[in-house]
Amino acid sequence: MDLTSFLVQALIGLYKGSLYWILALGLVLIFGVVRVINFAHAAFYVTGSYLMYTFYTYTSNFIVSLIIAMIITGALGAIVEITIIRRVYKLETIYQLLATFGVALIANEAQKLIWGKGVVYISIPETLSRGVNLGGITINYYMALIVVTGLLLFIATIVFMNYTITGLRTRAVWRDPVMSEALGINTRLIYTLVFFTGTALAGLGGALTVPLISVGPGLADYLIVTAFIIVVIAGLGSITGAYIVAILVGVFSSILVLIVPELDIVILYIIAALILLFRPHGLFGER
Repeated sequence: MDLTSFLVQALIGLYKGSLYWILALGLVLIFGVVRVINFAHAAFYVTGSYLMYTFYTYTSNFIVSLIIAMIITGALGAIVEITIIRRVYKLETIYQLLATFGVALIANEAQKLIWGKGVVYISIPETLSRGVNLGGITINYYMALIVVTGLLLFIATIVFMNYTITGLRTRAVWRDPVMSEALGINTRLIYTLVFFTGTALAGLGGALTVPLISVGPGLADYLIVTAFIIVVIAGLGSITGAYIVAILVGVFSSILVLIVPELDIVILYIIAALILLFRPHGLFGER
């Protein structure tokens, strides 16, 4: 393996890790604040992909289609929270898992009815399909856009959670929802806003994915496992940890595939097993 191949694979891993992060961020927010393990999260991710495909096909406007897909996916998430998830907050975890799993099944079947059982794909906009050559390595503009988007989302989330009124209220609900309610914070509104934001982020990730890979039935099954592994490795509820782990997992798994291609399917599970063996609470989790 030469240096150029190593660097190219590392760059590919960087953009893959950024996509993992965008998916995991919404999952971390929803679990941290709402305390619901959302098995339907990846289904919203795929919904964002389908919506991006639909609106881009009719408008040919990448930015507009991206925003619309993100907002509609978030709105669907808010509706699910209000009509279904809200009714299982005080029930045992198994009922929450069943409720979100049911939503995922309904979403998967709805996607098949609306978009069919085949795969969908759109071309990368011409201005973003080019790249710049740096020392023999071509950096694709679109992949760079995904990496930058992931970094900006991380910065924006940290700033929002620490320096805005809504963010501070969200942190309060995250730490102690009962005391937050006693202090006059509308926890129901916070839960809905967090669910909207989390699923909108999933929709954003899905919309960014569809120009890179074909999207079809079954993709959500793989993605939800990947997202949960990243969140568990990082430590449940750690935003910074999820970002770092997502990037590291993307880079390391891409490099390891180059070295040991036979382990492609199981690399992520091996990484998770090794880390959790020594850090059961995750790399950044609290005991």
